[in-house]
Amino acid sequence: MKKTLLFAVAAMSIASAYAESDVIVLDLSKSTTPLEFNSETGAWTGTYDDDEESITSQCFSFVHNSMSSWSTWWGFTASNSADNSFRENFITYQFSNMAEGGIALNDDGSVKLNDFGAPVVSKEMPYLVAFYSPYMAARPVDMTFTDGKSYEAVGVYVNLNSYSYFSVQDGDGYARAFTNGDKFTLTIHGVAADESEKEIAVELASYDNGNLTINRGWRYVDLTSLGEVNEIYFTMKSTDSGTYGDNTAEYFCLDKLMVKPVETSGVADLNAAGGNIISYDRATKTVTVDGADFAMVYDVTGRQVMSTEAQQFSIDRLPAGVYVVRAASSSLKIAK
Repeated sequence: MKKTLLFAVAAMSIASAYAESDVIVLDLSKSTTPLEFNSETGAWTGTYDDDEESITSQCFSFVHNSMSSWSTWWGFTASNSADNSFRENFITYQFSNMAEGGIALNDDGSVKLNDFGAPVVSKEMPYLVAFYSPYMAARPVDMTFTDGKSYEAVGVYVNLNSYSYFSVQDGDGYARAFTNGDKFTLTIHGVAADESEKEIAVELASYDNGNLTINRGWRYVDLTSLGEVNEIYFTMKSTDSGTYGDNTAEYFCLDKLMVKPVETSGVADLNAAGGNIISYDRATKTVTVDGADFAMVYDVTGRQVMSTEAQQFSIDRLPAGVYVVRAASSSLKIAK
């Protein structure tokens, strides 16, 4: 027996998140990354463009990577597909979700809810699709803030995309259909300015006592327990795994991430205390350091990948990802 969960949410708890006008709700119609979509698949036309290294909207920057020569991408892409039908060609339905569209907004920018407290889905509204590929990066599905500051985590909507849904339900050329004891879990990691982490586990599918419970609609996840963060990254885990890792197609969809500004941030405090400022120009991939004689760049594993005595330097040669620039007592986390 299969139980499909639409995850009607508690309207009161979500409404309380909007009670304060300073909540920032991800709205891809405000994206500063030009978003055009393939008419057949719904996929962002930049998905396989190796020059595209992020999708930026409002204060959010979502890491994107690709290898066009191998028709491969990982991290985040965008889609406007509302087709959740089963198709033999998984390349096309990796860009769709089971809710048949993104989440609509009210005129004030808050999430539109129906009478049952569930989000109203719009076939015209774009949303994010994430592919978790741990072989490609330490944190392949990562988000930072464009201003390098910390924000208070509020909430987010997640969903299975069509490829993962049918992989769990029916199996595919790589994965078997779920059986008793199987689980498919998304973990959301919040990283604070001091690099400490908190996490929230979300079960997207599970098979227990002969029943397959599977996430089909947009599911609200309360992120307030993550506290203040300057980075959020995502990992996935399936119990259907083998020698080379998980067999289940590790995709999920994300929409309407919500955060609140805080009066101070870890990065801002460090810059003020050290008397020097680090800034990053995303367009030119240039870092500028003021008031320090030496700067070092680290990847998300803590490995130093660059050092320089220059006041201004380029990180263009580094792969797309999240990095921390440190100079004297200051630091800045950036997404390239």
